[in-house]
Amino acid sequence: MGKQEPRDHHYAPQFYLRNFAVDAEKRKIATVAKNGHVAVWSVRSIEGLGYERDFYVHMRNGAPVSIETAINRRLETPISASETWEKITSGGAEALDRSDRPVLYALIRHLQARTPHARETARQLMEMANSPASEIAFSDEERSMYAAIRRSPGGHVAWMNEMALNLDWAEEEFESCGLWIFRSPIPLTASTTPVLSVKAPAHPALKMDLPGMTPFSFVLPLDPNTLAVLAIGKFDGAFANKTMSVDAARGFNQQYVGQFSYFEPIRHLITGREGLVEAMTWAPYDFVEEDQRKVVFRRRPGR
Repeated sequence: MGKQEPRDHHYAPQFYLRNFAVDAEKRKIATVAKNGHVAVWSVRSIEGLGYERDFYVHMRNGAPVSIETAINRRLETPISASETWEKITSGGAEALDRSDRPVLYALIRHLQARTPHARETARQLMEMANSPASEIAFSDEERSMYAAIRRSPGGHVAWMNEMALNLDWAEEEFESCGLWIFRSPIPLTASTTPVLSVKAPAHPALKMDLPGMTPFSFVLPLDPNTLAVLAIGKFDGAFANKTMSVDAARGFNQQYVGQFSYFEPIRHLITGREGLVEAMTWAPYDFVEEDQRKVVFRRRPGR
């Protein structure tokens, strides 16, 4: 790893977070940050959140290798410089059309793979595949794959870094996937784990990676009023751009609040102050106090 390589690696790209900025200079963002049993809403610097020290570093031949700069060059820069991203950042999400599918798909799959939450999920799957008592019925091929990852230099960290660095693993699913843009009448909640998998209605076209899985799709808020939904499966390349109801938007917002509450690696909830107390007390938090600059919540005992 070169001496000039940056050490603070943003797993939530700053070009993405700026879409949710609360100031004209696009340097600040309103989030709920959790620290143990306490969660605090405040306006924070975009530069100072959504990163970990040396997150994109793994070992190769006994030496540390960083892919941070390569991620920026191969994926972040082309996506953020695209006409698709220009539509989104200029407030023109209603103009997103079928021609934008490649960039939107690349963005969703890339953000899906590059976070602490994704890495922890991979680690857990690797451990379960190695256990004969696992509740998941892994196939012999899947168990062999995870065993090979476990034995390989760098293990699951190197594996997930490779997924974050290129999209070869997702290429064959692009043509057939379904991708929908939903424009919301109310502000959407997001997080520094931008892409979440959420429960979806059962559909014969949906691809299920493991036996007995709950049907799901991937969701990504593109800006405070635009949501992208990706379904992997045999959808013949479906695409639509339409409005959604207030109830549907509230349902997606609850997904982000709920997963923020449940999963430790999801550290920041991106949301405004309006309706915040109601949303957090729907989740397992109690309101503690507030002033002009912050709102404090504490997780309920036993939850």
